[in-house]
Formats: sequence, C-alpha cells, structure tokens
Amino acid sequence: MTSRRYAPVLLRLVAVVMTLALLAGSGAMVSRAQDEERGGTLTWAFILKPRSLDPNVWTGRSDNDVMRQIFDSLVYSPAPGEYVPWLAESWEISEDGTVYTFTLREDVTFHDGTPLNAEAFKATYDRMLDPETRSLQVGNLGPYESTEVIDEYTFAINLTEPFAPLMANLSSTQLAPGSPAAFEEFGEQYAQSPVGTGPFMFDRWEGNDLYLVKNPDYNWAPEGMDHQGPAYLDEIVIREVAEPATRMVTLQTGEANVTHYPVFEEVASYEEQGFQVYRADTPGFAKSMPINIELAPTDDLLVRQAILHGINRQQVIDLIQAGYANVANGPLTRPSFGYDPAVEEMYPYDPERAAALLEEAGWVDGNGDGIREKDGQNLSVQMIMFDSGPNKAMAELIQAMLTELGFEASLDVTAYDAFASRVTEGTYNLAEMNWTALDPHLVLFNMFHSGEVTGGGQFNRTRIQDPELDELIARGRMATDPAEREEVYAEIQQYVMDNALILPIWDNAWITLTAPNVQGLRFDLEGRPLLYNVWVE
Repeated sequence: MTSRRYAPVLLRLVAVVMTLALLAGSGAMVSRAQDEERGGTLTWAFILKPRSLDPNVWTGRSDNDVMRQIFDSLVYSPAPGEYVPWLAESWEISEDGTVYTFTLREDVTFHDGTPLNAEAFKATYDRMLDPETRSLQVGNLGPYESTEVIDEYTFAINLTEPFAPLMANLSSTQLAPGSPAAFEEFGEQYAQSPVGTGPFMFDRWEGNDLYLVKNPDYNWAPEGMDHQGPAYLDEIVIREVAEPATRMVTLQTGEANVTHYPVFEEVASYEEQGFQVYRADTPGFAKSMPINIELAPTDDLLVRQAILHGINRQQVIDLIQAGYANVANGPLTRPSFGYDPAVEEMYPYDPERAAALLEEAGWVDGNGDGIREKDGQNLSVQMIMFDSGPNKAMAELIQAMLTELGFEASLDVTAYDAFASRVTEGTYNLAEMNWTALDPHLVLFNMFHSGEVTGGGQFNRTRIQDPELDELIARGRMATDPAEREEVYAEIQQYVMDNALILPIWDNAWITLTAPNVQGLRFDLEGRPLLYNVWVE
C-alpha cells in the first residue's frame, strides 16, 4: 500500500512521465512531418549513358554508381572488415571457411512484386556462371561450387576452398540479387531494364537519359542509414552530359543539381559559390598505366624502371586533378586493406635516374634530335587509352613527359570497345586500369594472375605470367588470418613494383558536386553515392 507522504512525489513523477511522453510523441510527429516534406527530383549530369545496369555482369565504375540505387546486397559494410545485416538477417561461416549460410529477411520484394527468397540467390549465381551470360563478375564468387537452397529463406554458398574476400564481395553490387522473373522476361534486355530490391526502381529511358523512381514499398535499409521506409527523393534523372564543361554549366543553370567527373580547375570556385564538394578516397587498384612486359622496348626492366622514375606524378595530379588525389606508389590505394607504405620510397620522381637507366639499357640520343635509339631503332612506345573522364588529358600529359625522356611516344585514344580490342591483341606498351574494390584480392587477381592475360576481360594488361606470383595471389585469397593476408599483400606489392609492372599515377578519389539545396548525400566505402537519404530542399 502506498503511503500518503509519497503520493505527491508519485503524482509529480506521473506528470513528468506524461510530459516526456507528449514531447516524445510530438518529436515523432515532427520527424514524420519532416520526412513527408522531404522529396524532390535529383537530376544527375552523368558522364555517359550507362552501358549496362546488370551488376552481376558489368564492371563499369560509373554504371555501378547507378546500380547501387537499384540493387541491395546481402550485407552492408560500414567500415573495412565490418558487416551488418541488410537483406540477410544473420549468417554463419563454417570452421573450414567453405560454407556460408545466410538467413534472409522475409519481408523483401523485388520491384516487380515477386518475393526475395533463397531461390532468387541461386538463380542469380547460376545465371552468372552460365557462359552465355558472359559475366565479368564471376571472379567475385571465388572458388564457387554451388548455392544450396535449405528452405524458403535460407541458403548456403558452398566453396571448394576458403575465400576470404567473399563477405566484402557480398556487400557490393556485383553479387546483389536480381529478380528471376525479370531474368526470364527480359533476357538480354535485362541490362537496360533492371529489377532489384533497392530504394529506387527503373522507370524508363528517354533517349540516353535514364529515369528512376522511388520504391514505395522499401522498408529494409541497413542499420546506419538516416531513416527507415521509402527513400525521400521522388525521382532520379540520370542525364547524359558527356562534356565536363557542360556538366559544370548545368549546375550553374539549375538544369542539374549533382554531377561527377568535374572540371577540376573549377571545383574550388564552385565551392566558394556555395556548391557542395564531396571527395571519396576509395580502396582498390590505383589509377595506373599497366606496362606490357611482352612487347619491346617495355620487355626490358630497365626501360620500365626509367618510365617510373621519369614521370612526375604529382604534376599530373596537379594539372589533371587540380590536386584532388594522392600520388599512387603501387597497385593498391592507401585506403585498401593490406596497403604497404614501403612502396612509397621505391620510385621517386628522378629524371636523371631515368636517363641513367635508359643509358644502361643502351638507349642513347645519338642524333641529337631528342629521340633515343639503339641498333638503328628509335625508342618507341605505343600508348592506348579510352576516351572517358580525365583519361585523354592524363595520357597526353604523360606522352609529353615520355617525349622529354627521349621516347617516341604514340597515343591512340578510342572508344572503349576499340581500346579493349587492342588490349586483347597485346599491341601496346602502356594501357590503363583503375578499379575500386573493398577487398584487394579481386583487383590483384585480375591485374596480375596468369589466367587473366587472355579470355574474360583481359585485365592482366601487364601480361605477366609467373607461377610464383599466382601462388602469392592464391595464398592471399585463402588466408583467413588478417595479419597473414597483410603480409601476403605486402609481398605482392613489392613484387609488382620491383618488376615495374605498372606506372601508378593517383589513388582513386571520386569528386562529386551538388547544388546547395541537395541534402543528405553520403557514400559507401567504394565511393558510390547512397541516394536513399537524399532530399532536395
């Protein structure tokens, strides 16, 4: 029984609790009202019409920025090596590292209304492995054996051996599930009519412009997002604006309120005017020019080392990126797992050292015309590049620097398909590569494994075929101890740079500009924009 002398205290406590409850309710009402007021259309001045919106097949960097809005992943990675639930509620990994068992949420549907279930994941991965699909993303499954459907919402990925990068790959777009019904309905047209589970849905194409609309049923964002329920934006317009200067103008005129691949020299001025500038430094393979070790004269280590010492990478960044990047010193960028800072001391800019190396290799300027020669042959190199973003300007500047070193440097800038054909043929000395990836295995395997010289995407553009290096790559893939993996990746980086297999230029830094009234923009670890939280005031 309550004593009377405590009654006033209890009454005051009740009043406080009721007041707090009212305030909390009022706060919830305000929050809901704010959510209802947030919306608008985001118009993105985009570098090129997306070539493919099929994340299980296509690897294009900018295209995957769009795919991230349409497709969800099994898990979300808020920090390197950390994973939280997304489409999967929980998971278990067998002691031997070969079986990954996932339990799915039961409330998720694809944009076409069909349910997300275990069969959808099996269908997605089976389709990737079908040779007719011609997927460039199969490597993300690693030593894959099968997907076993345990029940409607539980499945297991079975591997033939441990594959440490799998969780990182499952957090990205490449292994995101697609609708099996849409696979069947659209066939080869699926890449232009994608159906995922994400916060935005494919709506239509108008010429080269892509329209996405809010998924009204979305209610399964991972923890760490700013809200739950549908996205704020009503619509996203991906508008092709190929010229960088024109993309910048569209921000000024209001025709677009976000753009990427900017004119770097203008970024600081735009920031002074109130436009918002976002820089995302990402893990993966640095912006580089792989050097073909099979074709003379770059089949000579001394020549390759001379190229690395003779290119002023900081000047390239200052002139092409307006300083918005860090100098790359090896194949992996600084934010990458296992990055080895020892590579930073290996190839300082030293044109005198470059000249001495070329002299040692027998290349001299005998005619006084500035072009080195040996045995009656000019020191000639063929550079190839595809015309996208800063690629052409970067290649032209490096071409000029090579000329200063005494090279006769030709440059062929083409569309990507023609560039890829040259890569396949091996008729070049320097090509191009950069790749954002959460785990280093994918990029190191693709760029340096013997199996990637021919077939697939021909990403091993150095054309190195060394069983010793293949073994190191395999060890990094299978090691389950992070410390052991770091040691392996340090050894790989040392190997690559000892053999001067690439000319690293800059660590990937993706720059995005938005109008002042665009709010809530954030990025995942790969530097992909997360538009789920965005609204336009």
